[in-house]
Amino acid sequence: MKYTIKSTACALFSLLLAACSSNSYKESADNESYQAIAGKSELVPGMSQQVLVDEEKVVDLDAFAINEDSYEFLDEEADSEIGAHILNLNIALDLAFQHSKDYQTQKERLYLEALALTFDRYRYSPTFSASAGGDYLWDTEDQFVTDMQALTGMENISTSESVDAGTSLGARYLLKGGGAIALNLTSNFTRFLTGDISEFGTTALIGSFTQPLLRDFGTEIEAENLMQAERDLLYQLRDFTRFRKTFAVRVASNYYSVLLNRETAINNYAGLQANNLSLEREQAFQAEGLTTLLEVGRLEQSALQADLRWTSSITRYKRSLDNFKILIGLDADDSIVLDDNEMTLITESGMESPDISLEQATEMAVQTRLDLYSELDRVQDAARKIEVAANALNPTLDFNLVASIPDSNSGNLGELDFENAVYRAGLDIDLPLDSKQERNNYRRTLIDYDASTRDYLLALDEVKLDVLDTWRRMNEASKSYDINVTSVEINERRVEEAELRAELGLGDIQDTVDSQNDLTAARTELVSSIVEQNIAKLEFWRDVGLLYVNDNGQWEEGINEPR
Repeated sequence: MKYTIKSTACALFSLLLAACSSNSYKESADNESYQAIAGKSELVPGMSQQVLVDEEKVVDLDAFAINEDSYEFLDEEADSEIGAHILNLNIALDLAFQHSKDYQTQKERLYLEALALTFDRYRYSPTFSASAGGDYLWDTEDQFVTDMQALTGMENISTSESVDAGTSLGARYLLKGGGAIALNLTSNFTRFLTGDISEFGTTALIGSFTQPLLRDFGTEIEAENLMQAERDLLYQLRDFTRFRKTFAVRVASNYYSVLLNRETAINNYAGLQANNLSLEREQAFQAEGLTTLLEVGRLEQSALQADLRWTSSITRYKRSLDNFKILIGLDADDSIVLDDNEMTLITESGMESPDISLEQATEMAVQTRLDLYSELDRVQDAARKIEVAANALNPTLDFNLVASIPDSNSGNLGELDFENAVYRAGLDIDLPLDSKQERNNYRRTLIDYDASTRDYLLALDEVKLDVLDTWRRMNEASKSYDINVTSVEINERRVEEAELRAELGLGDIQDTVDSQNDLTAARTELVSSIVEQNIAKLEFWRDVGLLYVNDNGQWEEGINEPR
């Protein structure tokens, strides 16, 4: 009966080593990926240094001021913001850039693109391999002894035990010109475990060089995947930089929108209070017979509608605040309130428009927009793909050079006979009798080139329209502001006059209702125009390419600001 035990010690050791050093693999991947990012970051103006994907940062709100006020305009939730942490815009931006899930996702996309590049670079560095194995065999019926005697002619085998082992060492180097160099050393030996140990072994060294001469020849062809991976990382860096600007504007826009919803709720509450006072007065007049139930009913209906608007505005405010918490990376149950002073600041800053003409802004956007540069570079990518596809239509013609150095037959394992080395050189040709797939790929690259050209032209027009749209929105908001300032003044006078006439019993109830509702709406529209103009201005600088965002999310805007 024969038994065989495979020697797996090396394999088990390798698995154990891998398990123990898994963290080192992670660190190695991180080092190479971050180096790749850093190496190309200097090519992208405004690129952040905050790209680590494994930062464990716990949101700590305890460092921020606490609100101690109750707000009547929140009705039943008047006390809901007591104990809430007060966040100004800069704090909110910093939290968003540190904890936002969207921001983390974008960093991970950037990291994964760099990680993919590390492998493409690795393909053109020397790679090594090693393997080993062994067998231990014995025969309890001594049949193995007989077999080995017949096979080897050895007569001094007095036991049925033996050990077979083999090793292999290899190295390979892929050249960017399409060639490849390979080297492989193999050793095998068998040892018979007898009273007198006998063994025999073989060793061989094989080296080869292969170089394509037609298909897959040249750096432009062979290293195309590496070239594309390098450029893809650059595109992702541009996208990340663009995202940071867009994200900062998004956070600011949502911040102001929450404050606007808060102001709307406050205005609606004030309008409701005014309606209720008018209703109480008219009810008193009706009790004295100075007015009719019809007139009182009008005010009652107006008060109900004002109450509904107020209730709805509270819901919108709370919903927008909850959504804002998620946007900046907080938990849904975190208690925060936004700083009202931010609304005061943008109000005091006025409605100044950027000191740049629309023509200058459009020209600047074409020169600075990173996403537009990426679209133009993709046209070049498509042109290179045509060359690669055209090369694939060629026949395969490879030059091969092989050197084989045999064992010395000296009986000493590992000794090579260099004098009897065998060299072989030749050409391998493969004619493309069936090249339909290659033909179709080539035709596809021609169409892809035309498509990428159109995509660039479309992107160019979209950049111009982005600038034009934000320019128009700024002007619209500025004009709306002027109109609403006047509207507030007019409706304040209307309310005063209506109230005075109502107190004298001379007013029309409908005038009172309309003037109060119009005043509430005008005040809300006035705040809305201020918010809209500031948001549009931020988006304008972003679309022009002159909004610069630091690692904490704070921005600098304007044509004279440093990058």
